[in-house]
Amino acid sequence: MAWLVLCLLLWALPCPAQDLPGSIVLTSGEWPPFYSASLPGGGFANRVVRESFALEGITVDFQFLPWRRALETAAQGPAVGSAGWLPMEERRKRFLFSDPVFESARVFFHRRDVPFTWHTLEDVRDLRVGITLGSAEEFPFEEVLARGKGKLDVVGSYVAGMKMLIAGRVDVYACNKAVGLFILANRIDDGDADQVACNPRPIFTETNHLLLSRRLPFAEALMERFNAGLRALRRSGRYDRIRQEYPGLD
Repeated sequence: MAWLVLCLLLWALPCPAQDLPGSIVLTSGEWPPFYSASLPGGGFANRVVRESFALEGITVDFQFLPWRRALETAAQGPAVGSAGWLPMEERRKRFLFSDPVFESARVFFHRRDVPFTWHTLEDVRDLRVGITLGSAEEFPFEEVLARGKGKLDVVGSYVAGMKMLIAGRVDVYACNKAVGLFILANRIDDGDADQVACNPRPIFTETNHLLLSRRLPFAEALMERFNAGLRALRRSGRYDRIRQEYPGLD
């Protein structure tokens, strides 16, 4: 009987805390104003990620890569994770997802001289739809366009996508609203940018997350620390103050 009591007592004792690194490397890509090597702090969301970890005593270095490489580098190393991802079942197999870092909407951009309204995605099935490489699997366009005469054009960057729209090579360009507006305001000549309008109806709303690779023995413990830091950042009001430093996110 004594051995049973001893076993129960040992089982009830807390497990030693998993040793965590004091400094980590995360990957990120170009998705301004949320993520960008050219913006202060690497963009709004990377600032939030870095300061959330800092509240838990962990420093972060960001490695900026094309999005697909960013994901693979996070999955296989040497980075431990990646900032800037929409939840998808395929990604959950290899990564843990954080609490939402921010929420935003995907919308259609179109030329001002070509009026565009839509109610369901069936309304675009006969159109040329532009999207950016790396986000193709996030949009539900392939089946819709297959039912009509439309075509999906995948471009290598958000600047290229907007330029394709301005040139009339696509009818609409599907993009995150804040990202598209940032590109028009900062990366496209004023005269050309004035030709583009944004339809405010969301294609979908999304939450964006930090990913940590499941290959790491300390992944769950590290994610708990990040989520705790993110909650503290929001409670303190610091999250909202960071957001105000990036125009277009109010």
